[in-house]
Amino acid sequence: MPPLEKRQPRAIAVVEASKHGPHHRIVSDPAVELDDPMQAYAAKAARPARRVRQRARPASKPRSAAGEGPRARESSRQREAARKHNLVLNTRNPAVVWVATHELALSLVVLGVVHCCRLLGYAWPAAWTSLQHQARAADSPQGARYVRGACDAAFVVNWIFQIIAARALALHYVLPAIPRYFGVTNTRSARRFCETGWFVGYIVTSFTIGVRYWMASPYYMNMRNLYTDYPEDHVLMPYGLKWYYLVQFAFWTSNIYTIFVEERRKDHLEMLVHHVVTIALVAASYFCHFTRFGHVFMLVMDFPDIFLSLAKMFRYMGHDMIPNVLFGAFTVSWVATKHYLCIKLMVSIWTAGVTEVPPEKLFPNHPDSYASYTIVAVFWAVLCVLQAILVYWLFLIAKVLHRVLIMGEDADDNRSDDEGGSDDDDDTPAPGAEPK
Repeated sequence: MPPLEKRQPRAIAVVEASKHGPHHRIVSDPAVELDDPMQAYAAKAARPARRVRQRARPASKPRSAAGEGPRARESSRQREAARKHNLVLNTRNPAVVWVATHELALSLVVLGVVHCCRLLGYAWPAAWTSLQHQARAADSPQGARYVRGACDAAFVVNWIFQIIAARALALHYVLPAIPRYFGVTNTRSARRFCETGWFVGYIVTSFTIGVRYWMASPYYMNMRNLYTDYPEDHVLMPYGLKWYYLVQFAFWTSNIYTIFVEERRKDHLEMLVHHVVTIALVAASYFCHFTRFGHVFMLVMDFPDIFLSLAKMFRYMGHDMIPNVLFGAFTVSWVATKHYLCIKLMVSIWTAGVTEVPPEKLFPNHPDSYASYTIVAVFWAVLCVLQAILVYWLFLIAKVLHRVLIMGEDADDNRSDDEGGSDDDDDTPAPGAEPK
């Protein structure tokens, strides 16, 4: 090892960010061979340093500017319009956003065109506004009777637009006054109150009308009469039964649109499957002339939702005791109707739905009959899918009951809570309300 005065000094690299910026560094020359190490360091410091420019990393464009084209700007404007209408949509599809923002205007335009054409004397709007395919006159001994036909599709489409328009009016102009009156200042709670209020309003109305028709029917409180005189008496439907059936079909079809323009929930997929299965059951029972069975089945399925929707509305208004009581009533009615009575109806269509029909009137011996174990097995497969979803929801209801009864918490149904749990507008005052 050479003596200290013969050692070569190391190269010095000094970064002077404050002097040359963050993209420059100072690199000194190679070591200078001097006898005195102190002179070598002094010479090194006296010589000018070379600046080596580092390759600057290209700055990324802001997210808002990336891909800023006509389509992106239009989509941004549509989402902003949806926000102004107090909508939290389940999708960013520009077409869906535009339809959801203008759903009331679009529905009123379509309905207005239909009624204007009817006033001008055109024949086609009659299928949209009134029931068609009347088989017996109103002055017949059993009253007016109707059969199914192709014009029923126009009647259903007309009611889909009517339901969407009524929902938009209720959500944006009628129901928001209720949470404001009771001092609800949270935007999310006010919005969810209006959505639930619309649903419970429709369910209560349709359930009342359905029970009225059921009480006037020959199968009131008599499950065996659901299949007697099949298929002759089942092909000919009373006015009230056909009207109720088609309006219910329109409502559940409109719900496919609704779940995509409302806030996404935890059970979005289950709810979508539930709506599709319900629509399939209503359509299949209508086509196969099992309308009596479908009528009772819809009443059974709608009844518990009244208690759940009311419990949610009181919870959004800040109550504690009333939602717990209503949730208890909901749980009891859920088990009694959607499991016990539903399974009882499933057994009845498998047994009496075939055995109560004479052999000469079974499928395919009769042109209007669909009573056979093969067709009933298809009904059973769809009903089992629905029952599986209901069992899953029953498990979630049991978890809520465990929190209430064992842990002492408030009832908070987690079947349909929002997916995010907390939104950006949780603390934003509701429209028309005073800020906190």
